[in-house]
Amino acid sequence: MLGRTLPDYEKPPVVETALAVRFAPIAGWNVLHFGKLLQAYKDWYPKLELKPPVGNIEIQISPQVDSFDLPLRLWLIDASDSQLIQVQHNFFMRNWRKTASVTEYAHYEEVKPLFSRDWSVFCEFLDNQKLPRPDVWQCEVTYINHVERGKEWESPRDFQRLFKIWKDTKLAEPLESPEAGSFVVSYALEGDNRLQFTGQPALRRTDGKEVFQLIITATGRPEDSSLTNLLSWLDEGRAAVVNGFTAFTTDEAQKIWRRI
Repeated sequence: MLGRTLPDYEKPPVVETALAVRFAPIAGWNVLHFGKLLQAYKDWYPKLELKPPVGNIEIQISPQVDSFDLPLRLWLIDASDSQLIQVQHNFFMRNWRKTASVTEYAHYEEVKPLFSRDWSVFCEFLDNQKLPRPDVWQCEVTYINHVERGKEWESPRDFQRLFKIWKDTKLAEPLESPEAGSFVVSYALEGDNRLQFTGQPALRRTDGKEVFQLIITATGRPEDSSLTNLLSWLDEGRAAVVNGFTAFTTDEAQKIWRRI
């Protein structure tokens, strides 16, 4: 029912979504658990990559540090390359991303049950390994949008037609026309939640096209660490992102993306 009450778009510029959970570091977790975790997800995610951890993590290398405790982030990727999960000792994220072969946007209603399944598998894995379940600190919902040059805009001066916050300021020569621009804006929401908009120029990794990347992230703390309350907060976070996108963009932009 929630999805039907929110603004919707036939051609949204979203290229990636993420549902994430941050939690207290899991006591007893080490790099060997990543290898065991592969088996729990092998039916859905046959491919893997190892990445540096996200967040502020202190790394100390010395003869006294057990190499099994080196921080890592594991990516588990499905056969299409469009669905993946990311796991480290204090972080879990589930992504959908647009690829050359998967161009159809995966709506929240499709991704939410996959998050529920994957988070449940992770918690059951921790039980089997005699490790504590996550003590959740924060949930996040992120939508990454690519506004393409030559399609939605030609120069940064066009951004005022797309984003309500963007103001066209004309300065004296030679500063009459900005070549590039960016912004970070954060808003406090009810219940100590936050909604942040980050806009910046970028070159798209998949095809090298110039885009203006708009990242919208809702963050907040659920009532407790239960799956029920995690999913409830993610519903709220997703609603904040979608409503925020509509409030942040102009009517002209919404016509381009075919608001329903």
